[in-house]
Amino acid sequence: MLKKIIPLLLCCLMLVACNNSAVTLLPFIDVNDTKIDYDGEVITAFKQSNMIWAYSDNNSPQAEALWKRIHDVEEKLNVKIEMSTKGEDGFRDYFMVNFAAGSAKVDLIYKSSGNDLWFLAEAGYLLPITDYPEYIDLSETDKYGEPGVLEAAMHNGIPYAVQPTYWPGLQGIECFFIAYNTDKFASNGISDLHEYYENRTWTWDTFKSVLTKVEPVVREDEFIFSSHGGYLMNTLFLSNGFDYVTFVDGVPTFDLSPKEALNAIEFYKELTEFGDKLDLDAGRWEYSNFANGNEFMTMTTAATVTTGTIAYGSVPYGIMPFPSGPDIEYGKWAQSVTRIYGLSIPISAKEPTVVAHVINELCEPMEEFGGSKEGLKQYYRDNVFSSDIDAEIYFDVERNVRYDYDDAGLIEEYTVKIAENLDVATPAELIQKNKNVVERIFTQYIEPNLTGYLIEHMNIE
Repeated sequence: MLKKIIPLLLCCLMLVACNNSAVTLLPFIDVNDTKIDYDGEVITAFKQSNMIWAYSDNNSPQAEALWKRIHDVEEKLNVKIEMSTKGEDGFRDYFMVNFAAGSAKVDLIYKSSGNDLWFLAEAGYLLPITDYPEYIDLSETDKYGEPGVLEAAMHNGIPYAVQPTYWPGLQGIECFFIAYNTDKFASNGISDLHEYYENRTWTWDTFKSVLTKVEPVVREDEFIFSSHGGYLMNTLFLSNGFDYVTFVDGVPTFDLSPKEALNAIEFYKELTEFGDKLDLDAGRWEYSNFANGNEFMTMTTAATVTTGTIAYGSVPYGIMPFPSGPDIEYGKWAQSVTRIYGLSIPISAKEPTVVAHVINELCEPMEEFGGSKEGLKQYYRDNVFSSDIDAEIYFDVERNVRYDYDDAGLIEEYTVKIAENLDVATPAELIQKNKNVVERIFTQYIEPNLTGYLIEHMNIE
């Protein structure tokens, strides 16, 4: 139950005012200084074992900062946040069954992988985040994530989770970048890739010219570039302005064969002409070759260059966004994001408005890591990257991210099959052959989300 504590003296002054007497408020009284008091409301929050939501509970600076944030929110709102690991094993099945039975007593869920939040939303077991605009303003993307990130937990165009975007390490965590070995480029007299970023000339043609310059100096045990084939194919689609839908008079239309898609497939085919000097069949999260110094460039996730294999390796590296295709305005191309790391409110929440208020407070950028978007960017400049440009790129990529529907099967069932069969069929034939897979995903996921929130906030026309 909400209590607003107003100083007794202020109440007395208000009574005087009601009697039409002249009132002079004393300078130490602020009429807006009310304290929110939820009377010790207990909020049960789901977490994984050995984790404090986004972070390993191992006394890391990030985990310590989050624990402090939780305690600060408890004190500020007079609530108690209790952690529960019930449902950790078989998360989706556990909550599906127990929500249906009314026995899952949880008020707040944090989930960091899979398509689980979407399935819970589809089943009606999560409350729309948009129901609480007085606490959660989704236009505050510095707190809650870009629309393309929120899409990962949308159902029928309604967001059911938010990502605390500027907690350290979460910003852009599932976006894709190109990491490159700066020593290899410099020692072989090849221009640093950051020049293309600064000159705004980072395109598919430029990327291919870089591959050509690198090719003569690649040893037998090295690669010019590596990537998982399905993610590369999907990123080529997005970077050329194709995202599985064409708008006709503002209506989303299923069309897999516009020039943007066909040209993306043709460019992938051009990349295969470099033969075994490119590894286009790398594992999903396999970056050891790059970390061991055996690659000039690799396509990688943001997490890997900030807190993963590449970040902790001995190879000096820089990062670049994926280059722009020819069929989209430079600077407007989309980058792929694979999932949301989201906070959501289940239907079992005893006081959902209290939980929404808690989420609002939790998602604020952490003072220990800069306290704002710009502050966190500076933290990355000082502690993560060796170049200011890397920090700029890292924060620049998120602006146009789009959910890639990987967890819905789009990557494995569509883009991988196209990438693996380019030598036996034309792009148009491959699209037609695998059309049913995308049609299912389009109907179940994509089209319903291209309404309401996405149309309004992503300027889709």
